[in-house]
Amino acid sequence: MADSKSSSSSSAPVAEHPFWLRVENAARQYGFVLLILVLLAGFCGLFSKGMFSNGSAVNSNHSLKVDYERFGRNQSDMDLKVTLNAPPGESYTVTLGGQFMDMFEIEALYPQPWRFSSHNGDMTLEFHDQPEGGLHTLWLSVQPRHSGKVVSTLRANQQPAVTLTQYIYP
Repeated sequence: MADSKSSSSSSAPVAEHPFWLRVENAARQYGFVLLILVLLAGFCGLFSKGMFSNGSAVNSNHSLKVDYERFGRNQSDMDLKVTLNAPPGESYTVTLGGQFMDMFEIEALYPQPWRFSSHNGDMTLEFHDQPEGGLHTLWLSVQPRHSGKVVSTLRANQQPAVTLTQYIYP
């Protein structure tokens, strides 16, 4: 037994390399800061719902406004609020174009359109005349089908379109 004690105590200590000790120290210091920054970005909405994610776009004549989420996750619900000016007593249309119909699946739509049609990848929703004039709001809940950058256009009553750029994470 005395031999085993002497053999373990006589072994050389672990060789330390100053370069790797500095790398480990830097990883501890800066890794923690990086982790905190990623968490704060997530809380603020850089990856999905939150302050950085909420966006708003208005067309050139201010007749159409879209509130949307700039960042989303694949297979996760995203909301759009479309507000438009429509003359009282007239029907109005909303056209969803660009990559919208290829990249999103419409989960919910309120109010329901009177009629809809599709042509060349664009979907046109037609709504009955409204007894009150002024602002009308259309609520959409959509779900992304794929990851990546999405550029969509929304148009109301043949007015200038609004272009939305969204990023969908896997």
